[in-house]
Amino acid sequence: MHSETSNDLTQSGLQIAIQDIKDELFDTPECDYAIAQLLTRWGQAEKADQVLDEMLMKWGTSPEVLALTQRGYTEMVGSRELSADNDETIRKPQKTTPAALDVVAA
Repeated sequence: MHSETSNDLTQSGLQIAIQDIKDELFDTPECDYAIAQLLTRWGQAEKADQVLDEMLMKWGTSPEVLALTQRGYTEMVGSRELSADNDETIRKPQKTTPAALDVVAA
């Protein structure tokens, strides 16, 4: 019997997805950006941030590269805010008003 955990399978799936991106987009700024997007969506913003930083060092500061990295950082911030909003929604019970009761005259 295999002793793989759910987390191991998830990490394996993530690595396969990253390799698929690399195979499809080769070694380009778009490839690095797509990998950073995937990492962000999988809740690995720290790794995504590292990919974007390495992207700047690797590809330089051409307008195209700067635009991609800026989009990547913006998506990371948006993802963090969305995650924080979801956490707040889960932790805080929503206030609801009781259903209105119809008064029937007798």
